Amino acid sequence: MLEQKINSLSAPPVPGAPSEMAQRLKAHMEEAGLSYAQAAIQTGIPKGTLGSWLSGTYNGVAENIATKAEKYLESLSVRAKLAQMPSEPKFVETPSSIAFRAVFEYAQSGPDIGLITGNAGVGKTLTAEKYVESTPNVWLMTADSSMRSPTAVLRELTEIVDASEKRGPRMMASLIARVKGTRGLIIVDEAQNLQTEAIDLLRTINDRGRIGLVFMGNEPLKGRIEGMGRATSHAQIFSRIGMRKNCPLPKINDIWRVLDAWNIQDEGLRKLCRFIGTKAGGLRGMTKTIRYGFVLAGADGRTVLEQNDIQKAWKSLTGEELQSYRSREG
Repeated sequence: MLEQKINSLSAPPVPGAPSEMAQRLKAHMEEAGLSYAQAAIQTGIPKGTLGSWLSGTYNGVAENIATKAEKYLESLSVRAKLAQMPSEPKFVETPSSIAFRAVFEYAQSGPDIGLITGNAGVGKTLTAEKYVESTPNVWLMTADSSMRSPTAVLRELTEIVDASEKRGPRMMASLIARVKGTRGLIIVDEAQNLQTEAIDLLRTINDRGRIGLVFMGNEPLKGRIEGMGRATSHAQIFSRIGMRKNCPLPKINDIWRVLDAWNIQDEGLRKLCRFIGTKAGGLRGMTKTIRYGFVLAGADGRTVLEQNDIQKAWKSLTGEELQSYRSREG
């Protein structure tokens, strides 16, 4: 380990002879086919210093160079252990993701408008990205606080769909011409960041471009959209939504599907992860905890995840102890 100094650091090498640590690093460079320039970048040791230190002619504080080399070689050992860890599942089809995809398919085939709401970590964004990847003429726009005005939204969309006019007064006409006839779909993620005027602009694009539109966002978005049905000036937006799906938290079967994809079979470990999956952050928080849990296990030379790894990972990520979940088990 890094805190354990080897003999080469405590006892000076024979004058003019490379230290044991220098010999270890040089052997690694030869095995990996690293040039002096490449090794200098990876170790953080200047190229000129590296050459003289490896040859045993360095006149500076050799212990400092040896420490950098030791840290680098130790990092390679950790990486080798982590390489044996299970790879993170790219996309897991869950009951919730199937429901979200149904909204995309409905809105695109209409064309119509859909609404998907739920707290963070239920799989909305991952499902949208997968749908974009697998379906022609589907575009995903993620709204943020810089896109509150209709003009900002229009400018972003012209870039995403690659309209012919991305600035100026003909942006709208150019965007409509680009999407019309594609039987496509525009998915707007984080739609709670949009002003009502920007939402109305998107409804106009849906109407004039004959293209599907889905708004996705957190729980407050649901309240905003439903509130539009009570306001005469914006009732048209509310009335045009053809399909709604609200998923405040991940379903238990969503969690089981993700744990199956990680190949986590131990009953106690599954229950602990399920408890994390029902907390704020949902599947996202649970996946981050599992991922870091495997990092901790790998650093300890293990490939099998244990409950203690999850508890340590949770504390490292959140700064809090993981409260007991057993009282919640029926």
